[in-house]
Amino acid sequence: MENISDQIAWRLGYLAFLQGVIARLANSATAMKAGSVAVLTALLACSLGDQVTFHWALFVLPGGLFMGFHAFFLQQERAFVRLYNAASDAPLAQRIAYRIDGARLAAVREPLLRVLCRPTVLAFHPPLVAAVVLAYLFVQEARACC
Repeated sequence: MENISDQIAWRLGYLAFLQGVIARLANSATAMKAGSVAVLTALLACSLGDQVTFHWALFVLPGGLFMGFHAFFLQQERAFVRLYNAASDAPLAQRIAYRIDGARLAAVREPLLRVLCRPTVLAFHPPLVAAVVLAYLFVQEARACC
């Protein structure tokens, strides 16, 4: 039988591991936002060349892909936060399973469509794509008139 200090050490180690995973997933979600801005800005710059045939709808695919990746990382982050909260809320006398497998994650994971509808995702990606498309259309209209 383990003593209380061993139980505390195991629990703290497990929580520290989960905190590291959560931090990496949060960084990945932030990287998806930065990548989306960079790719869409680069596409906008390339589309404004003199001899380039481009259509505004070509901004939607990369914007949608980055939105999906952002939602995926957010979904995983929220699942690990739920595991963390369950482990930290459990009484110390209760043994918790330290194993993290697909079934355990699936039990606490939100559906991806629900995560796509979160304000964090919807407040960033659709306005970014809309702003880039509007900038493209504005420049094309200004180029046609002059």
